[in-house]
Amino acid sequence: MNSNNNMLTRLPLPSTDEACNSNGPNPQRLPNAKESRAATAPVLRVLLLEDNVELAELLRLVFEMWGFQPTVAHLGHEASRLLEEQEFRLALVDIDLPDTTGFEVVAGALAQGWLQNTKIIFFSGDPSDDRVAMARQFPGSIFVPKPFEMQHLMGLIRKLFPNEPTCEC
Repeated sequence: MNSNNNMLTRLPLPSTDEACNSNGPNPQRLPNAKESRAATAPVLRVLLLEDNVELAELLRLVFEMWGFQPTVAHLGHEASRLLEEQEFRLALVDIDLPDTTGFEVVAGALAQGWLQNTKIIFFSGDPSDDRVAMARQFPGSIFVPKPFEMQHLMGLIRKLFPNEPTCEC
């Protein structure tokens, strides 16, 4: 007995002439890939610098669900490379990393002229007064202790970007 149950679905597609000679909007026409991406373009490009792979993946998924465009780095040197190559509007930066600290990554990026238009949220499981004070040395940055609630994080992001549409999660 064959256990493979395959199902074939055929969708009606316009002929080449119909697709190329359309003069007006076609309510049955599906948007092409470029139109789909433009209609659902992410609101905010976010760098997630977190060495804990599971937490980074969870944050990435939640940020995608919120309509943002997250990029994950697990090490400081990875984040530095990404910051050199891309512009981000928001960076969530873990302070304790295997190869450096989040403070060093941000300081280095600022010294290179990167992160000029980027809001920074530092986070750590060690919310000592020294760490909070160091985070405040970076203009406009915020410190959030781990663990944190995602709704609290979204509230902070809404305050940082009051004119950006965000999901009502």
